[in-house]
Amino acid sequence: MKALKIKYYLFFIGTMVFLFSCFSEKDKPKPIAKVYDKYLYSTDIEKLFLKGVSKEDSVLITKAYVDKWIQTQLLLRMAEQNLSDSQKNVARQLEDYRTSLLIFKYEQEYINQKMDTSVKYDELEQYYTNNKENFVLDETIVKALYIKLRKEAPQIQKIKELYKSSNDEDIKQLDNLAYQSSTKYDYFGDKWISLSFILREIPYPIENVEEVLLKNKSIEMEDGDYLYLVSFRSVLTKGSIAPFEYVAGSIKDIVLNSRKQKLIQGLEQSIYNRAQDNASFQVFKY
Repeated sequence: MKALKIKYYLFFIGTMVFLFSCFSEKDKPKPIAKVYDKYLYSTDIEKLFLKGVSKEDSVLITKAYVDKWIQTQLLLRMAEQNLSDSQKNVARQLEDYRTSLLIFKYEQEYINQKMDTSVKYDELEQYYTNNKENFVLDETIVKALYIKLRKEAPQIQKIKELYKSSNDEDIKQLDNLAYQSSTKYDYFGDKWISLSFILREIPYPIENVEEVLLKNKSIEMEDGDYLYLVSFRSVLTKGSIAPFEYVAGSIKDIVLNSRKQKLIQGLEQSIYNRAQDNASFQVFKY
Protein backbone atom coordinates (compact mmCIF):
# COMPACT_ATOMS: atom_id res chain seq x y z
CA MET A 1 0.00 0.00 0.00
CA LYS A 2 2.87 2.33 0.92
CA ALA A 3 4.68 1.51 -2.34
CA LEU A 4 1.48 2.26 -4.25
CA LYS A 5 1.24 5.71 -2.63
CA ILE A 6 4.85 6.51 -3.50
CA LYS A 7 4.26 5.47 -7.11
CA TYR A 8 1.12 7.63 -7.20
CA TYR A 9 2.97 10.69 -5.86
CA LEU A 10 5.85 10.16 -8.26
CA PHE A 11 3.39 9.91 -11.14
CA PHE A 12 1.58 13.06 -9.96
CA ILE A 13 4.80 15.06 -9.61
CA GLY A 14 6.01 13.89 -13.01
CA THR A 15 2.72 14.85 -14.61
CA MET A 16 2.82 18.32 -13.01
CA VAL A 17 6.42 18.91 -14.10
CA PHE A 18 5.50 17.91 -17.66
CA LEU A 19 2.42 20.12 -17.68
CA PHE A 20 4.32 23.04 -16.16
CA SER A 21 7.11 22.75 -18.71
CA CYS A 22 4.55 22.72 -21.53
CA PHE A 23 2.77 25.68 -20.04
CA SER A 24 6.03 27.62 -19.51
CA GLU A 25 7.24 26.90 -23.04
CA LYS A 26 3.94 28.03 -24.44
CA ASP A 27 3.93 31.31 -22.43
CA LYS A 28 7.64 32.09 -22.85
CA PRO A 29 8.08 35.17 -25.10
CA LYS A 30 9.54 34.53 -28.51
CA PRO A 31 13.10 35.85 -29.04
CA ILE A 32 13.38 38.33 -31.91
CA ALA A 33 17.13 38.88 -31.90
CA LYS A 34 20.26 37.96 -29.94
CA VAL A 35 23.56 39.77 -29.40
CA TYR A 36 26.02 37.58 -27.49
CA ASP A 37 24.08 36.69 -24.32
CA LYS A 38 21.44 39.43 -24.61
CA TYR A 39 18.00 38.68 -26.10
CA LEU A 40 15.32 40.90 -27.55
CA TYR A 41 11.86 39.35 -27.08
CA SER A 42 8.58 39.87 -28.86
CA THR A 43 7.13 41.36 -25.66
CA ASP A 44 9.79 44.11 -25.82
CA ILE A 45 8.39 45.49 -29.08
CA GLU A 46 4.65 45.18 -28.39
CA LYS A 47 4.55 48.79 -27.17
CA LEU A 48 5.77 50.01 -30.57
CA PHE A 49 2.56 49.32 -32.41
CA LEU A 50 -0.46 51.61 -32.43
CA LYS A 51 -3.94 50.79 -33.63
CA GLY A 52 -4.49 51.14 -37.34
CA VAL A 53 -0.87 50.47 -38.35
CA SER A 54 -0.70 48.38 -41.52
CA LYS A 55 1.18 45.09 -41.70
CA GLU A 56 3.78 46.62 -44.04
CA ASP A 57 4.41 49.55 -41.67
CA SER A 58 4.63 47.15 -38.71
CA VAL A 59 7.37 45.20 -40.48
CA LEU A 60 9.33 48.41 -41.20
CA ILE A 61 8.94 49.65 -37.62
CA THR A 62 10.05 46.30 -36.22
CA LYS A 63 13.08 46.10 -38.51
CA ALA A 64 14.21 49.62 -37.61
CA TYR A 65 13.82 48.92 -33.89
CA VAL A 66 15.66 45.58 -34.08
CA ASP A 67 18.54 47.10 -36.08
CA LYS A 68 18.88 49.93 -33.56
CA TRP A 69 18.74 47.48 -30.63
CA ILE A 70 21.51 45.36 -32.18
CA GLN A 71 23.71 48.43 -32.78
CA THR A 72 23.16 49.56 -29.19
CA GLN A 73 24.04 46.16 -27.73
CA LEU A 74 27.18 45.87 -29.85
CA LEU A 75 28.34 49.35 -28.81
CA LEU A 76 27.52 48.58 -25.18
CA ARG A 77 29.57 45.38 -25.40
CA MET A 78 32.56 47.29 -26.81
CA ALA A 79 32.22 49.94 -24.11
CA GLU A 80 32.14 47.36 -21.34
CA GLN A 81 35.19 45.59 -22.74
CA ASN A 82 37.31 48.68 -23.38
CA LEU A 83 36.50 51.04 -20.51
CA SER A 84 38.15 50.76 -17.11
CA ASP A 85 36.12 49.98 -13.99
CA SER A 86 36.29 53.61 -12.90
CA GLN A 87 35.12 54.77 -16.34
CA LYS A 88 32.22 52.32 -16.24
CA ASN A 89 31.10 53.55 -12.84
CA VAL A 90 28.35 55.93 -13.94
CA ALA A 91 26.41 55.94 -10.68
CA ARG A 92 27.48 59.53 -9.88
CA GLN A 93 26.53 60.80 -13.34
CA LEU A 94 23.17 59.04 -13.14
CA GLU A 95 22.48 60.53 -9.73
CA ASP A 96 23.46 64.01 -10.97
CA TYR A 97 21.19 63.58 -13.99
CA ARG A 98 18.31 62.38 -11.80
CA THR A 99 18.82 65.35 -9.46
CA SER A 100 18.85 67.87 -12.32
CA LEU A 101 15.81 66.29 -13.97
CA LEU A 102 13.70 66.26 -10.80
CA ILE A 103 14.60 69.87 -9.98
CA PHE A 104 13.83 70.92 -13.55
CA LYS A 105 10.42 69.21 -13.48
CA TYR A 106 9.55 70.76 -10.13
CA GLU A 107 10.58 74.24 -11.30
CA GLN A 108 8.57 73.86 -14.51
CA GLU A 109 5.48 72.82 -12.56
CA TYR A 110 5.97 75.78 -10.21
CA ILE A 111 6.36 78.17 -13.17
CA ASN A 112 3.24 76.77 -14.86
CA GLN A 113 1.24 77.47 -11.71
CA LYS A 114 2.66 80.85 -10.74
CA MET A 115 3.86 82.74 -13.82
CA ASP A 116 1.74 85.37 -15.54
CA THR A 117 2.27 84.83 -19.28
CA SER A 118 0.44 87.96 -20.43
CA VAL A 119 2.69 90.81 -21.58
CA LYS A 120 1.31 94.29 -22.17
CA TYR A 121 2.16 96.15 -25.37
CA ASP A 122 3.55 99.06 -23.33
CA GLU A 123 5.95 96.72 -21.54
CA LEU A 124 7.29 95.47 -24.88
CA GLU A 125 7.71 99.01 -26.18
CA GLN A 126 9.47 100.12 -23.01
CA TYR A 127 11.93 97.25 -23.22
CA TYR A 128 12.62 98.02 -26.88
CA THR A 129 13.21 101.73 -26.17
CA ASN A 130 15.66 100.93 -23.38
CA ASN A 131 17.55 98.27 -25.33
CA LYS A 132 17.50 99.36 -28.99
CA GLU A 133 21.24 98.80 -29.36
CA ASN A 134 20.69 95.08 -28.74
CA PHE A 135 18.42 94.74 -31.77
CA VAL A 136 20.79 95.24 -34.68
CA LEU A 137 19.72 93.48 -37.89
CA ASP A 138 21.94 90.59 -38.97
CA GLU A 139 20.29 90.60 -42.42
CA THR A 140 18.44 93.04 -44.68
CA ILE A 141 14.67 93.16 -44.20
CA VAL A 142 11.99 94.57 -46.48
CA LYS A 143 8.35 95.36 -46.93
CA ALA A 144 7.51 94.15 -50.42
CA LEU A 145 5.02 92.94 -52.98
CA TYR A 146 5.69 89.75 -54.96
CA ILE A 147 3.82 88.42 -58.00
CA LYS A 148 4.46 85.36 -60.17
CA LEU A 149 2.48 85.27 -63.44
CA ARG A 150 2.26 83.14 -66.52
CA LYS A 151 3.32 85.25 -69.50
CA GLU A 152 -0.05 84.72 -71.18
CA ALA A 153 -2.01 85.66 -68.03
CA PRO A 154 -4.92 88.09 -68.61
CA GLN A 155 -4.49 91.74 -67.59
CA ILE A 156 -0.70 91.31 -67.39
CA GLN A 157 0.00 94.78 -68.75
CA LYS A 158 -2.35 96.38 -66.24
CA ILE A 159 -0.70 94.46 -63.41
CA LYS A 160 2.73 95.67 -64.56
CA GLU A 161 1.42 99.25 -64.44
CA LEU A 162 0.01 98.88 -60.93
CA TYR A 163 2.44 96.73 -58.96
CA LYS A 164 4.87 99.59 -58.15
CA SER A 165 2.14 101.96 -56.99
CA SER A 166 1.57 102.75 -53.32
CA ASN A 167 -1.81 104.40 -53.95
CA ASP A 168 -4.59 102.68 -51.98
CA GLU A 169 -6.98 102.52 -54.94
CA ASP A 170 -4.28 101.09 -57.20
CA ILE A 171 -3.44 98.45 -54.59
CA LYS A 172 -7.11 97.44 -54.30
CA GLN A 173 -7.32 97.08 -58.07
CA LEU A 174 -4.06 95.15 -58.14
CA ASP A 175 -5.34 92.80 -55.44
CA ASN A 176 -8.38 91.90 -57.56
CA LEU A 177 -6.36 91.38 -60.74
CA ALA A 178 -3.47 89.50 -59.12
CA TYR A 179 -5.67 87.10 -57.19
CA GLN A 180 -7.45 86.19 -60.41
CA SER A 181 -4.46 86.02 -62.75
CA SER A 182 -1.29 85.22 -60.78
CA THR A 183 0.26 81.89 -59.88
CA LYS A 184 1.46 83.41 -56.62
CA TYR A 185 0.77 86.78 -55.01
CA ASP A 186 2.13 87.98 -51.65
CA TYR A 187 1.74 91.51 -50.35
CA PHE A 188 3.90 92.32 -47.32
CA GLY A 189 3.17 96.04 -47.34
CA ASP A 190 2.64 96.27 -43.60
CA LYS A 191 4.95 93.49 -42.44
CA TRP A 192 8.75 93.28 -42.37
CA ILE A 193 10.23 90.08 -43.82
CA SER A 194 13.79 88.99 -44.56
CA LEU A 195 15.10 89.87 -48.00
CA SER A 196 16.32 86.29 -48.39
CA PHE A 197 12.70 85.12 -48.30
CA ILE A 198 11.90 87.19 -51.40
CA LEU A 199 15.13 86.27 -53.20
CA ARG A 200 14.27 82.58 -52.87
CA GLU A 201 11.10 83.26 -54.86
CA ILE A 202 12.85 84.63 -57.96
CA PRO A 203 14.67 82.42 -60.50
CA TYR A 204 18.08 84.11 -60.74
CA PRO A 205 20.52 85.58 -58.19
CA ILE A 206 21.16 89.33 -58.13
CA GLU A 207 24.63 90.80 -57.66
CA ASN A 208 24.93 93.71 -55.23
CA VAL A 209 21.28 93.20 -54.40
CA GLU A 210 21.15 95.86 -51.65
CA GLU A 211 22.41 98.54 -54.03
CA VAL A 212 19.79 97.47 -56.58
CA LEU A 213 17.09 97.75 -53.93
CA LEU A 214 18.06 101.22 -52.84
CA LYS A 215 18.22 102.51 -56.43
CA ASN A 216 15.48 100.68 -58.31
CA LYS A 217 13.04 99.56 -55.61
CA SER A 218 11.78 96.84 -57.97
CA ILE A 219 12.78 93.67 -59.82
CA GLU A 220 11.34 92.21 -63.03
CA MET A 221 12.47 88.81 -64.26
CA GLU A 222 11.40 86.22 -66.83
CA ASP A 223 12.01 82.51 -66.65
CA GLY A 224 10.48 80.13 -69.21
CA ASP A 225 6.72 80.64 -69.12
CA TYR A 226 6.72 82.93 -66.07
CA LEU A 227 7.15 86.59 -65.23
CA TYR A 228 8.27 87.68 -61.75
CA LEU A 229 7.48 91.13 -60.36
CA VAL A 230 8.81 92.44 -57.04
CA SER A 231 8.21 95.92 -55.63
CA PHE A 232 10.03 96.94 -52.44
CA ARG A 233 8.04 99.36 -50.31
CA SER A 234 10.66 99.78 -47.56
CA VAL A 235 14.20 98.50 -47.01
CA LEU A 236 16.31 98.26 -43.85
CA THR A 237 19.83 97.02 -44.49
CA LYS A 238 21.93 94.70 -42.38
CA GLY A 239 23.44 96.58 -39.41
CA SER A 240 20.46 98.88 -38.95
CA ILE A 241 18.41 98.94 -35.75
CA ALA A 242 15.52 96.51 -36.20
CA PRO A 243 12.04 98.10 -36.11
CA PHE A 244 9.94 97.36 -33.05
CA GLU A 245 7.31 95.33 -34.90
CA TYR A 246 9.99 93.04 -36.35
CA VAL A 247 11.41 92.09 -32.95
CA ALA A 248 8.28 92.33 -30.77
CA GLY A 249 7.94 88.53 -30.64
CA SER A 250 11.56 88.14 -29.54
CA ILE A 251 11.11 90.84 -26.89
CA LYS A 252 8.09 89.00 -25.48
CA ASP A 253 10.22 85.85 -25.15
CA ILE A 254 12.93 87.86 -23.37
CA VAL A 255 10.41 89.38 -20.94
CA LEU A 256 8.84 86.02 -20.16
CA ASN A 257 12.23 84.38 -19.70
CA SER A 258 13.20 87.19 -17.28
CA ARG A 259 10.02 86.55 -15.28
CA LYS A 260 10.79 82.85 -15.26
CA GLN A 261 14.32 83.41 -13.91
CA LYS A 262 13.01 85.75 -11.19
CA LEU A 263 10.40 83.18 -10.16
CA ILE A 264 13.01 80.43 -9.93
CA GLN A 265 15.41 82.63 -7.97
CA GLY A 266 12.58 83.59 -5.60
CA LEU A 267 11.62 79.94 -5.18
CA GLU A 268 15.20 78.91 -4.41
CA GLN A 269 15.66 81.74 -1.90
CA SER A 270 12.32 81.02 -0.23
CA ILE A 271 13.14 77.31 0.19
CA TYR A 272 16.59 78.19 1.54
CA ASN A 273 15.26 80.74 4.03
CA ARG A 274 12.55 78.38 5.29
CA ALA A 275 15.05 75.55 5.74
CA GLN A 276 17.42 77.92 7.55
CA ASP A 277 14.67 79.07 9.93
CA ASN A 278 13.78 75.45 10.67
CA ALA A 279 17.43 74.45 11.12
CA SER A 280 16.97 71.88 8.37
CA PHE A 281 20.62 72.07 7.35
CA GLN A 282 24.03 72.64 8.86
CA VAL A 283 27.36 73.73 7.45
CA PHE A 284 30.40 72.22 9.15
CA LYS A 285 33.90 73.69 9.24
CA TYR A 286 36.04 72.73 6.27
